[in-house]
Amino acid sequence: MEGIKDKKVQPFTQLIEEVEEVFGRRVSSSRDCIQLSEEIYFRTSFRINPNTLRRFFGLVKADYPPSAGTLGILSKYCGFDTLDDLLASKQARKGLVHSEAKTLLDYLVNLFRTTNVRSMNDETFLALVRQTIQFLQQQPQLIDKFQRAIARTKNGQEYYFEQFVNIDRLNSYYGEGLRYYLMEKQTPDAQIFGYSLLCQKAWLSNDGHALKKYFDELSRQKMPRNAHPFICGRFFASHIFYADLHGLNPERILIDAQQAHSNLHPFKDNYGMFPCFEYVFTIALVLTGHYQEALYYMDYAEKNYSGKHSYIDQGYYKTMQLIQGIALARLQEKEQAESIYRQIRPSQFYFLTKKTNTILYILLAGLIKKKNATMDHQLATLVQETGFKKLEQFK
Repeated sequence: MEGIKDKKVQPFTQLIEEVEEVFGRRVSSSRDCIQLSEEIYFRTSFRINPNTLRRFFGLVKADYPPSAGTLGILSKYCGFDTLDDLLASKQARKGLVHSEAKTLLDYLVNLFRTTNVRSMNDETFLALVRQTIQFLQQQPQLIDKFQRAIARTKNGQEYYFEQFVNIDRLNSYYGEGLRYYLMEKQTPDAQIFGYSLLCQKAWLSNDGHALKKYFDELSRQKMPRNAHPFICGRFFASHIFYADLHGLNPERILIDAQQAHSNLHPFKDNYGMFPCFEYVFTIALVLTGHYQEALYYMDYAEKNYSGKHSYIDQGYYKTMQLIQGIALARLQEKEQAESIYRQIRPSQFYFLTKKTNTILYILLAGLIKKKNATMDHQLATLVQETGFKKLEQFK
């Protein structure tokens, strides 16, 4: 390798690792560099030329080391003011001894246990949860104990588990953490929420045995009359996943879902103006081949939830746009699908669904004949990282 990954410039290896962790995948192609360049601008308002990134990641020969400006922007992209700050943080994380780790873990758990959050849209606490999630990704030895502890707290249940649904880690630590959440929060809404996500995990992993186990648990729950649209959407999504993997006729599910949808009332929370039911259910419909039905709910969402609200991460809307593109491509509306594909920037995907959405983005590229060999390699890598084997069959 002749570029920045050469032994002569080994000090930048840690910066490369950090950038790739934030980006959500390895940077191994020119297309990755173009997308990373866009994402860096989106997150920092600073630009790095894709050619500079190609040299930095060793995709082309680098005759000179990266400039201080480039290193500074990449460090800011990773959440640090300078490269020195980033390297110091990584060194501290690497050298975290057992006693220090326990102290830090106790501190994080206490933040969730004792913080008095005044509203579900508390921007300060939401930012704290987000930073905690990103920190824990660098400290995997802390995650299990952290999840076990915060599952017993109100803030842990309502924020870490319910608001920050980590689809990319559904087949790893977040999915494991749902077991603690389900043990601690026994309300019907919580049980439906948790087991529905585990059903989705099993479907994505192509694990019929696990799906039956989780679906049996879900079936013991009765949908509350005043269930949140998100909960209702996940409930019917689970039924669609179960019917698909076990070859059952979904007609009754589709009828019941439409009836439930017509009786929904928006909640007065920070998702009150977001198409919660439609967001969850259309993903399941498209993944299981019900494209026409999915477009019906998307059309409803566009007509009844027209605004994009600042307190909703814009990545949610990008997911819906992506799913719509796949549905249109499957229905041979290739022009419309390609138009949507051109509008999508992977840099705008939600940070907890970035890998999953990138898989779907590559699959959409394949449906409209825009996929190349590099993207095939990327797809295989992301499927391996997420464990979502079922998506490899979605072609």
